[in-house]
Amino acid sequence: KLQFGYALIVGSIFGMQLHWGSLYTTPELALVIGNIFSYIVSPRARLVLTLMHKDKLTSDVYDFVFKSSDKLNFKPGQYLEWTLGHKADSRGNRRYFTIASSPTEENIILGTKFYPNPSTFKQKMLNMVEGEKMIASQLSGEFVMPEDKNKKLVFIAGGIGVTPFRSMAKYMLDKGENRDINFFYSCKTMGDMAYKNIFDEAKRVGWKNIYVANQHDGDLDTNCRTGFVTTEMLIKEIPDYKERMFYISGTHGMVTMFEDNLKKLGIPRNQIKVDFFPGFV
Repeated sequence: KLQFGYALIVGSIFGMQLHWGSLYTTPELALVIGNIFSYIVSPRARLVLTLMHKDKLTSDVYDFVFKSSDKLNFKPGQYLEWTLGHKADSRGNRRYFTIASSPTEENIILGTKFYPNPSTFKQKMLNMVEGEKMIASQLSGEFVMPEDKNKKLVFIAGGIGVTPFRSMAKYMLDKGENRDINFFYSCKTMGDMAYKNIFDEAKRVGWKNIYVANQHDGDLDTNCRTGFVTTEMLIKEIPDYKERMFYISGTHGMVTMFEDNLKKLGIPRNQIKVDFFPGFV
């Protein structure tokens, strides 16, 4: 919403083509005013995070568990800008990561995946030891559950796009909050699925889990399908899909594909929330 507000301000000022004496509504002036607006409305809380430990969840996914200098008030599904002090490559020393922990937990968890040939940022992260610091700021994000707890939901996660759902599941478990949720979690194999123990536990607060392994690795359980999450699978598993709000989190290509397919099924745009992860960072 704030991004739309920024665009409206900048576009309107530039589009007016007004001038007062020697001052004209140029693109530069429009951007300056827009940036002032951005500075005023952006959250500026700055947290110093101390690494307590890191946990290897799968072959390439790790949880980094931090103790925060201050209490962070956030909603499950929101993200932070994370900064590491190191000699960075062209991709810089800042990243946006969703908070994997719940507001009910004492520590802040960052869950991330490590790809081959990682950036210097990821290399520095992987080599962090207990007691090292990381800076987090710019809390933001609207990929959060609706206030109406009776609203039926569908969560679709691909790979490391599962982190916001981990936050939501843990929050609901800790609060004893029940919701009607169909959760589709797709990974290459069952062994690549992070936080499965939490999602299995979340069945007692209304989650119906459908795990989808792209490849059969001999470790399937009764809630698992082999292949990919398809439109046909959604229709079969969720007869009342048109009544539900959809949350999609994963790679940009995955999110775009599902968003297009849902629109073809007649799901209105206001019933679709998306959150994509940029991938090789």
